[in-house]
Amino acid sequence: MLKVKLKEIAVYHGKNVVSNDIYLKHFKERGKDVEHFLKDVVGRDKRYLIDKDKENSLTMALEASKEVLKKAKLKGTDIDMIVFSSQLPEFVVPPSSYLVHAEIGGKNDCICYDMNANCAGMTIAFEQVIKYMSVSPNVKRALIVGCDYVNLIVNPENELCYGHYGDAACAIILEQTNEDCGLVGSKYDVHTEDHPYIRFPGCGFSKLFDVKDKTELMLDWKPFVVRWEHIYAENMKEVIEKAGLTINDISMFCLSQYVYKTIKYFREVLGITADKSIYIGNKYGYTGTTSPFIALYEAINKGMVKRGDYILFWTVGAGSQNITILFKY
Repeated sequence: MLKVKLKEIAVYHGKNVVSNDIYLKHFKERGKDVEHFLKDVVGRDKRYLIDKDKENSLTMALEASKEVLKKAKLKGTDIDMIVFSSQLPEFVVPPSSYLVHAEIGGKNDCICYDMNANCAGMTIAFEQVIKYMSVSPNVKRALIVGCDYVNLIVNPENELCYGHYGDAACAIILEQTNEDCGLVGSKYDVHTEDHPYIRFPGCGFSKLFDVKDKTELMLDWKPFVVRWEHIYAENMKEVIEKAGLTINDISMFCLSQYVYKTIKYFREVLGITADKSIYIGNKYGYTGTTSPFIALYEAINKGMVKRGDYILFWTVGAGSQNITILFKY
């Protein structure tokens, strides 16, 4: 076990609670009935949306970062490393991690960088930062913050993604420790056969200033069949078994919140109950890179996870790469 403690976690989300009704009406006017798909397949009911005139991925991330420091009773100068995960940051230059550093009053002796692994980004950052901390005695505390504002780029004519997303950020603080907690195991699995189906910008950055129709800029999402669920489930079993544990030893499965039907599949094939595989995509919408950690946040707040529990994180990024992590909280 790599002994790094998940010291604190915080979430910021948009204040506007929006039901399915406006999306059902939107597509009905276009001759499409998406109720079954939206409710029963991807599992949406409501979602939190920001005030788009005043907020964005950076403002959300800053709010979550300040809140997690407050909860942990720390200052910006206590943080030795800042990693920002997003597939669509407000700025590419300078990195958003620099802007977080500036907002929280970070110290000069601090590592800052952004990373993009799409929806898998924050989970990958979690695993890699823990490993870095385990060999870097000067990095005693790290702040990881994630935020995807995908609603900004979704094509309203595409029922495969319009109406699915919510606007939220999540921040966590990791801390070196001698306590019995930390990273137990992990496994990556890549299937790049899926790369043609999801693209942003749809036209490519080299054509960014040439397009006349703004829909060419938007998230280009083509239909595709999820073919790897059985492999994902085997990856989870492998990580658990390598740790000398069983499925029953895992207190919570914090899974990607994108498709409710996928979570139901994992419950069936792994033999886990709903109280051990929290689903919050019907409340938050899908939040991209942060979704497994917002699931953890909700599980902690509901008393479903306590210190000493084993947690399994799993998520997948477009293109595609999935990661499984076993962590002792």
